Amino acid sequence: MGDKPDLIPGIYNYCDRWCERCAYTSRCLQFQIESEETRSGDTLGDFDALNARFWDEMGEALVQAMRLIREMAAQQGIDPEDLDKETALSELQESFHRNAREHPCATAALVYSGMVNEWFAAADEFSEAEESLLTNHPLSLDEHLQVIRHYQYFIYPKLVRAVEGRMNESAIVDNEQQNDANGTAKVALITIDRSLAAWSVLYAEYPAHEDKTLSILVHLDRLRRSIEVVFPAARPFIRPGFDV
Repeated sequence: MGDKPDLIPGIYNYCDRWCERCAYTSRCLQFQIESEETRSGDTLGDFDALNARFWDEMGEALVQAMRLIREMAAQQGIDPEDLDKETALSELQESFHRNAREHPCATAALVYSGMVNEWFAAADEFSEAEESLLTNHPLSLDEHLQVIRHYQYFIYPKLVRAVEGRMNESAIVDNEQQNDANGTAKVALITIDRSLAAWSVLYAEYPAHEDKTLSILVHLDRLRRSIEVVFPAARPFIRPGFDV
C-alpha cells in the first residue's frame, strides 16, 4: 500500500488523530491500514471534501473567537496581551532543565483539561434537563462540543512530547524549522486554535456561564502565546500534506 502514488508520506506524523474529521484519509497510509471499513476512492474523496468544509467554517469561528477575547477581556479589565514575552521566554527556557511534564505549558494544558470538566459540570448542575449537556444540547452545537471534547486531553501529551523533543534536540539551532519538536508544537497550537473557536460559539449560547467561558478563552489564548514563545518556529513548520 505504501507504493500508492496518491499517498502522502508521513502525513500521520503531525495530525490530530481525528480520522473522522480528516480531509486526507484517502491519502493516509495509517488510515488505510487501521480502518476496519473498506471504502472506495470516490467515497473517501467525498468524505474528505465534507471535512475540509467543516474546518474552513471552524477557521472563520477562530477569527470571531479572537475578536471575542479582546472585547470581553476589555470589559472584564483583563489584558489578553499581558504576556511579557521577554520574561516568559527566560522563565520558560529555564524550565527545559526540568521534567517535560512539569513544564509551564504542559501544566497549563492540564489545568485547561480540568477547566473543561468544571464548565460541563456547572452547566449540567444549572440545567433542569435530566440528561447531560453532552447528550442533550442543540444540534447546532454538536460539532463544537465534539471539537472541545476531542482536544480536551490531546493538548497535554503533545506539549510534553514537544518539550521533550526540544530538550533532546539541544544541538539543533533554535530557529531551525523542520524538526519534530516544532511539528508537534504546531499540532498543539492548531488544536488550541480550534478549541478557541468552539468555545467562542458556546460563549454566545450559554450566557449564564459567560465568566467561566471567558476564563477558558483567556487561559487558552495565554497558553497559545506561551507555546509560540517557546517554539517560535512551530507555526512555520510544514506538515506533510496539510501545509503543502
